[in-house]
Amino acid sequence: MKKGKRGQDRFTWEMFQRLFFPSLFSSVGLALSDMADAVVVGQRLGTVGLAAISISLPLYMIINVFMHGLGLGGSVKYSSLLGEGKSEEAVACFNRTIRAALFISIILACIVNFFPEQSLWILGVRKSDGELYQATLDYVSLIALGAPLFFLNYILNYFLRNDENQKLAGIGFMIGNAVDIALNIVFVLLLDGGIRGAAWATLIGLLVSIICYIPGILGKKHTLAIKWVTFAPVEVARYFKTGLATSSQYLFQMFFLLIGNHILMATFGEVGVAVFDMIQNASYLTVYLYDGTAKAMQPLVSTYAGEKNRVAAKRTLFFAMVCGLMVGAIAIAFLCGAPEAVCLFFGIKEAEAIKMGTMAIRIYCMGASLAGTGIILESYYQAMSDESGAFFITLLRTLVVLIPATVVFAVFCPNLFWWIYPVTEAVSLVLFLGWYLLFHKKREQLDSNRIFSRTIQSRTEDIPVLTEQIEAFCEAFQASTHQKYFVTMSAEEICLAIINQGFATVQDGVIELTLIALEEGEFELHIRDNATSFNPFSLQTKKAGEEEDFDMDAMGILVIKKRAKHFFYRQYQGFNSLVVKI
Repeated sequence: MKKGKRGQDRFTWEMFQRLFFPSLFSSVGLALSDMADAVVVGQRLGTVGLAAISISLPLYMIINVFMHGLGLGGSVKYSSLLGEGKSEEAVACFNRTIRAALFISIILACIVNFFPEQSLWILGVRKSDGELYQATLDYVSLIALGAPLFFLNYILNYFLRNDENQKLAGIGFMIGNAVDIALNIVFVLLLDGGIRGAAWATLIGLLVSIICYIPGILGKKHTLAIKWVTFAPVEVARYFKTGLATSSQYLFQMFFLLIGNHILMATFGEVGVAVFDMIQNASYLTVYLYDGTAKAMQPLVSTYAGEKNRVAAKRTLFFAMVCGLMVGAIAIAFLCGAPEAVCLFFGIKEAEAIKMGTMAIRIYCMGASLAGTGIILESYYQAMSDESGAFFITLLRTLVVLIPATVVFAVFCPNLFWWIYPVTEAVSLVLFLGWYLLFHKKREQLDSNRIFSRTIQSRTEDIPVLTEQIEAFCEAFQASTHQKYFVTMSAEEICLAIINQGFATVQDGVIELTLIALEEGEFELHIRDNATSFNPFSLQTKKAGEEEDFDMDAMGILVIKKRAKHFFYRQYQGFNSLVVKI
C-alpha cells in the first residue's frame, strides 16, 4: 500500500474533534443523569433506596443489550453504506432498526409489568424483604413501562451522530439529561415522590431528548428520514449481530450484577448492596467519558472502514485513546482524592458503610484506565465491522474473566470483593493483547496491498506523479487497458476540478485519495478534500462551441458520470467526500 506522509493527514484530527467534544458533553450529562436517581434516592431513602436501585440494574442491562445492539449495529451499517455512497439503503437501514426497537421494547415492558413478582424474584428480592421489595417494585415497573423511550432515545442519538448531526444529538442528550436531573430534585427531594419520582424523572427526560431529535429526522439537510420500507428481519438480525459484539457486555454485566447483589445481600446485607450501587454509579464518571470517546470515534472509523482506509482508521483510534484516557484521568483523580465525599454525596452516612465505600472506590480506580482502554478498543473493532475482535475483548471483560473472578472473590474472600474491578480489567487486557499479536494482527494485514492511498496538495504539478502511481497500481491487479485508462482519468479529472474550482478561495488545499482494488475486479475511488462545499459532480456542462465559457473540467466530470458504475458525493464533518466505482 502506498500512502502519503503521516503529517499530510489534514482531515482525521479535525473531523475527530468535531465529533469528540459534543459526544464528551453528552457523556458528562448522561453520567450526571444516570447518577441522579441514586443520588436523590440515597439522600432521601438512604441504603434502602440505593439497594433498590442496585437490584434494578439488571433490568437496565437487558434493555441495553437490545438497545445498544440495534443502535450500534444499525448505525455502523448506516455509516458504512453512506461511505459507499448508498444513501437509499442507509435510510432503509435506519427505518428497519427503529421498527425492530419498538417491537422488542414493548415486549420487554409487557413481560415485567404482567409478571412483577416473578421478575423481582429473579432480580433477587422477595416480598419478605418488606420495604426493599416495595421500593424495587415501584421503580422497576415504571422503568420497564418506559422501555420504548429508552430505545428511541439512544438509537436516534446513534443515527444522528452517524448522519453528521452530532451537535443536535449532543444538545438533545444534554437537554434531556438536564430535565432528568432537575425533575429528580423536584419529584424526590421537594415533592417527596420517593423512588417512583426518580423513575418518572428519567422517563420524562428521555421523552424530552426524543422531541429534540425530531428536526434531525424531518429536516432536509441530512440523509435520515422516516420512510415505510419492508421490514427484512434477516437484515435487522445482521445489524444486531454487529452490535451484539459490544452490547453483549450488558448481558454479561447483568449476570455480574445478579451474582454481586445476591452475594453482597447475603454477606453484608443492605449496606453491601448499597455500596455496590454507589460504585456502579460512581463508575459512570469514568466509564461514560470513555464510552463518549468511543462513540465519537465510531462514525469516523466506520466511514474509513467503508473507504477501506485502515491507516486513517488506526490514526483515529490513536486520537481516541489519547483524548479518552486524558479526560478519564481527571475523573479518576477526583474519585481517589475525595472518596468520603463521594459516599456522602450518594447518601451513605453510617461510619461502617463509609469505611467500606472509601476502600471500594479506591480499589475500583486502580483499574479504571484499563477499562477505558478496553471500551475504546471494543468500539474500534466494531466500527471496523470486525465482530471477532470486538466480541473477544467484550467476552473477556464481561464473562470469561469477570464472572469467575466474581465467584472466586465472593466465595473465598468476600472482604476483598472490590478487587474484581482492577483484576478483571488487567487480566482481560493482557489476554486480548496476546490474542491480537498471535492471531489477529496477521489477518488484519492480508488485504492491505489492495489499497492505494495518497495525499496531495492543491497544485496541478502533483497530478502527473499521482496518475503514474495509480496506473502502476491498476496494472498490479490485472486491470484491462480500458479500465486502467478510466480509473486514471477519473482521478485526474476530479482532482483537477477540485484544484481549479474548489480551491479557488482556499489557501493550503489538500486532497486525500484512496483507490481500492475490489475482489470482484472493480475499482473503487474515494476522494476527500477541504474545499468549501464543492461537489464536482454538480458541474454543468455545455457542448463545445455552444458557449464561449466552455468548461473542460465539467466535460471530464460528464464523462465520469456517464461511464462510472456508481458515483456519490456528500459533505462529511466539514469536508467534501465522494465515491466513484469503476
